[in-house]
Amino acid sequence: MAYGSEDIRNVALVGHGHSGKTAIVDAIAHHLQLSSRLGSVADGTSVSDVEPEEKERKQTLTSHLFRMPLENNHRLNLFDTPGHNDFIASAISVMDVVETVVLVVNATSPLTFHARQLWKAAGELGVGRAIAVTHLDQDNTDFQRTIEELRAAFGHAVVPVTYPDGKAAGFKTAFNVLDREGPEGEKYHDQIEEDEAEVDDTLMEHYLEEGHLDDVEFEENLRRAIAAGKLAPVFAINPLSPLGLRKFLRFVSEHFPSPVCFGGRGSGKPGSDTFGDVCEPAADGPFAAKVFKTVSDPYVGRMSFLRCLRGGASKDDSVAIARDGKSVKLAHLFDVHAKETTEIDKVVTGDLFAVSKIEDFEYGDTVFASGGEIAFPRPAFPLPTYSRHIWPKTRGDEQKIGGAVEKVVAEDPTLQYGRDSETGEFLLTGMSPLHLDVQFARMHERYQVDVDHGPPTIPYRETITVPADGHHRHKKQSGGRGQFAEVYVRVAPREHGEGFEFVDSIVGGAIPRQFIPEVEKGAHKFMEKGALAGFPVVDMKVEVHDGKFHDVDSDQLSFQLAGQRASLDGYLKARPILLEPIMDVEIHIPERFTGDVAGNLSSSRGRMSGMEIEDGIQVIKAQVPLASMLDYSTQLRSITAGEGTFTMKFEQYEAVPPNVQAEIVAQRKAIVEQAHADK
Repeated sequence: MAYGSEDIRNVALVGHGHSGKTAIVDAIAHHLQLSSRLGSVADGTSVSDVEPEEKERKQTLTSHLFRMPLENNHRLNLFDTPGHNDFIASAISVMDVVETVVLVVNATSPLTFHARQLWKAAGELGVGRAIAVTHLDQDNTDFQRTIEELRAAFGHAVVPVTYPDGKAAGFKTAFNVLDREGPEGEKYHDQIEEDEAEVDDTLMEHYLEEGHLDDVEFEENLRRAIAAGKLAPVFAINPLSPLGLRKFLRFVSEHFPSPVCFGGRGSGKPGSDTFGDVCEPAADGPFAAKVFKTVSDPYVGRMSFLRCLRGGASKDDSVAIARDGKSVKLAHLFDVHAKETTEIDKVVTGDLFAVSKIEDFEYGDTVFASGGEIAFPRPAFPLPTYSRHIWPKTRGDEQKIGGAVEKVVAEDPTLQYGRDSETGEFLLTGMSPLHLDVQFARMHERYQVDVDHGPPTIPYRETITVPADGHHRHKKQSGGRGQFAEVYVRVAPREHGEGFEFVDSIVGGAIPRQFIPEVEKGAHKFMEKGALAGFPVVDMKVEVHDGKFHDVDSDQLSFQLAGQRASLDGYLKARPILLEPIMDVEIHIPERFTGDVAGNLSSSRGRMSGMEIEDGIQVIKAQVPLASMLDYSTQLRSITAGEGTFTMKFEQYEAVPPNVQAEIVAQRKAIVEQAHADK
C-alpha cells in the first residue's frame, strides 16, 4: 500500500551507553515480527550491532536505520545511535534529519552528562524531544524520583505519558495518561494540557478561559506541542518484557509529528553562510535532500544516506550538489533496514533513503533538482582533540594508507587527517584512543591496511634570552680554487612574536655587497633547525657587522656557510631555551568532579583561569602545555567515569621549565643517536 509524507515518523533513539537504546530496537523488531527472536547485544544477536567491531566490543559504534511498519499504514524510520560520547557525531548527524529525538534514560543511574549533551544538541537542532525510561524493573528504582530529576534538568515540558504501576519487580503494567489511567493519570493529563496550551496564543486563551482543553483539542495538539518543543513526553518501557512497548509504539504512530506536521526547516542559497529562509516540506516542490551519512565499502563503493526535505525523486533522476554545482544521476534508490537494502523506484518528502556508487556525495551535502537551488546548514560537531602519528606496518601498505584514511574520515565529521608541515608526520586526529582504535580496525577489516602509531612530535620552538657575539671562519683548500669566508655577527632576542630580523651593519667593504644576502640565507637556514633540540628558532635578531673575504676563493656558498655557523656560534652563547605550545582548554564536567580535575590540571602544569556553572555543568577554563594534553582524553575519562569532555585551541608559546627542558633535550638527543645507529 502506498504511503505519503503524513504517514512517516522519523525517530532517533539517543542516550548514554547501556541505557537501553539497542534493547528497545530489538524489542520493537521482535514485536513487529521483523526478527524471529529477541536480539541481544550480550550474545551478539542484536539486529542493530551489524559491524564486526560492534559485535566484538558489544556496543553500537555508528548509527543504524530501521524501516518498520506501524498501525494505520504509518512507517517508522527508527535510528539506533552510539551511546559512547566519542561517537556523538553519529548521533548528532541523525538528530538533524528526524522530527523526534527520544532520549533513553536508565532509571538505575543518575542523569549523565552525555545525556544532557544530547538533549541540548537536539534542542539546538530544533527537533521534537521525548524520553524513554528503562530498567524500571530493577531494584532501587523510583519512576517519580527519575521524573523529578528530569524535570529539574529539562524543565516542565517533561511529562509522563505512560508510567509504571509499581516499583522494581512490582512493575507489571504501564498506565496510559491519555486515558487518565492510574492514581497519577489525572495529574499528568493536566500537566500535558498545560504544556499543550503554549503551542499558540489562541489555544492558550481558550485554555485560560475554560480551564482545560476538550478531548478533540487535546488530541489534535499533541503532535504540534512535541514538534514545537512545548511537550517532552516520557514513556516507561522495559524492553525485555516488553512492558510499555505497545503503548509507546501507538503513541509514536498517532502523536509523534510527521514531516508535514513538523513544518519547514532553515535553508539558504548555495554558497551562502546564512540560513534565514524556510524550506517547507512541500510534496509538489522541487526535490531537495541532505546527505547525513556516508559509508565506504571496498566492493560496493560509497553508500550515501539522505533525507528528502522537499518534493520527491525517482530512479534515474539527475540532481545537483550545492557545494560545487556538479550534476549526478540517482541511478539507484534504496530502502534501508539495518544492513539490508531494498531497491525502490521513488522517494517522497520526509523519506530517509540511500543511494550507491556516487563518489561525489560528501557528508552534509545538499542536493537538489533543477530549478530548486537550495542549501541546508550542517550541524555543529565537537572538535577532535586526540592525535596520533600513523605509518603503515608493512612497506606494501604505503600506497594504500592514504586512500584508506580518506575513506574512514569521509564517514565521520569528528575525524581529521593530514601531514604536519613541520615534522612531516602523517597525523590522524579523533576524539579519543577508542575512537581511533575503531578506525584502525575498520581500515584493517575493509581495506586490509594495518598501521602502527605513536604520539605526534610536539612542535617546540627555540629562542635566545641574552645578546651574544658569533663568529665563523670558513676555509677550504683542496687544490685549485678554494673556499673562504669569515663572518662576525651579533645575535639578540626579540619580543615574542616579532620573528626573525637581519641587520646589515657592514661598513668599509669588509664583506662585498653581493655576499650579504648569502649571510642572511645562512642565518635563515640555521634558524630552520636550532641546535638545542633541533626545533625552529624564533624571535632572534642577527646583525652582521664585520668579516673578511678573498678575491679568488670567496663565493656565495662560502658566505652562506659562514653566516649559518656564525649564527650558530652566537646562538649557543646566548642562553638558548625551549618554547612550548600552550593550549586554551575548556573542560565540561559534572560538578562533583571539579576537585579531581583541578588537581590533575595542576599536576600537568596547567593554570586554571576561570570556572562557571553552565546548564548544571561545571565549565573549567585553563591554559595547559600541549605536551600534557596528548593523552588528556584518557585521563579525563578516567577521572570523570567517562562523563567529562573538553575542547582546546592553540593560545601561545611559553618557555619550558628548566627541568622539563633538560628531559626534552635528552630525549631528542637519544632519538638522533638512534637514527644514526639505524643507518
